[in-house]
Amino acid sequence: MEKRVSIKHQRMAAPEWVFHWRRLKGSTLHKASILLAVGGVFAFFLTSVNIRLAPPTPWAARKASVLFVTDDAEGRALKLRAREGGPFPSRFDPSEWEHSVALERVALQAARWTPPPYVPVLRDLPDRGFDMPLPLAPRGVPVLPVRSLPAVDAPISVKLKLVPVLDLLSGMPAEAMPRELPLFDGAVDATMTAEPWRVLVRLDSAGNVRECVSLVGGDGGGSSALEDWLRRVSFIPEPAQPSRWIAVSVGFTNQPADGPDAR
Repeated sequence: MEKRVSIKHQRMAAPEWVFHWRRLKGSTLHKASILLAVGGVFAFFLTSVNIRLAPPTPWAARKASVLFVTDDAEGRALKLRAREGGPFPSRFDPSEWEHSVALERVALQAARWTPPPYVPVLRDLPDRGFDMPLPLAPRGVPVLPVRSLPAVDAPISVKLKLVPVLDLLSGMPAEAMPRELPLFDGAVDATMTAEPWRVLVRLDSAGNVRECVSLVGGDGGGSSALEDWLRRVSFIPEPAQPSRWIAVSVGFTNQPADGPDAR
């Protein structure tokens, strides 16, 4: 069994390049002198360094003031104060002095000098070489350029007439609606087109209309003509359903009078 070596013996036998973490024994005066030296250096830097914090420069507001003054003694005094206290220095302009004209007149009278009259020198106009004089417009008539209008074909007048059309409301898919409608022989007047027509239609298995019940509209004239027209409409047959009810709406649209159908 090996002999146990104490930690104290290991520290004493450690080489010189190993740092001794244990505090070295020294006098209290030596430690106090070191503490005072470090504290003095810290106090010197603390009192000598001065950090100034400048406040941020406020932005100037984008606004201005306008002062309206009248042309009197008080107004002229305010104008003079504004010129003298403004950012741009003012200078004396003799032409703006109110007594400059009178002073100039007195100086001319004292010198007995009169300015010579102004006589303009006439000059001949250059010859532009016009072969013939330009025609003048009649008095009071505006001179406008001649505008050539493009040739437009006259519209072809087509005679139109109102014919009924069908819209599916419920009872069958939209693909099952008839693609062709029979011609409407009756006349469509303002009473028939004044309100919408909603009709409940009973179909048989072959798609023929067996019964028509008006839900909305149909109280005025023309209801019998529309019912006769609906009974001639052929829907897609459904052999599995001997009787079925659908809801349709009857509207009106303009179609050529000589058109093939009223779809």
